[in-house]
Amino acid sequence: MNKEKFTAIINYIHQFIDFDQIEIGIIKDLVKVIYLKKGETFIQKGDIANQIAFTNKGYLRVYYLHDGVEITRDITPLHSFATALPSFISQTPSFEIISAITDCELITIHKNDLEYLYSNYPKWERFGRRIMEEMFVESQRRIYSFITETAEIRYKKLLKQHPGMIRDVPLKYIADFLGIKLQSLSRLRKSMDWE
Repeated sequence: MNKEKFTAIINYIHQFIDFDQIEIGIIKDLVKVIYLKKGETFIQKGDIANQIAFTNKGYLRVYYLHDGVEITRDITPLHSFATALPSFISQTPSFEIISAITDCELITIHKNDLEYLYSNYPKWERFGRRIMEEMFVESQRRIYSFITETAEIRYKKLLKQHPGMIRDVPLKYIADFLGIKLQSLSRLRKSMDWE
């Protein structure tokens, strides 16, 4: 396992579970690195999501089509996990699409290999549960923020939590992620420049 390439994911894993070198080494033959160019798709609508990806470099957009309109459900922050979760868990066709907003380097693992880890290594099963819980909690936070917060508050939080995302992701996707029109985001950014 190329240590330099895997530094970010190993650091991320250690936030949740204290693995030793042997336990970390178990995954070296199970993960693979894939590269997506901007605009390429990781999961297509109708696919069964059988992989989960760690964004080692770049940003992914999770969206779906409603009446011919693309609606962004999520922009995956750098150094986090992404998959079409309902499809991944239920192994049914995905209604979501995941594509690269920027060039991406993803560290992926197949669902079958995860199941092998879960069945044979209790720490990996705990880690998998924690990741699924984190993904669920984040989706609930997002719903809550849409119900209780203004677009300005959501934008300020995004600026604080993920400044690189604001810099690297096209504003049309940021606006969609925030649930506002691009023109509204432009006005919001200008008004904040005056603060």
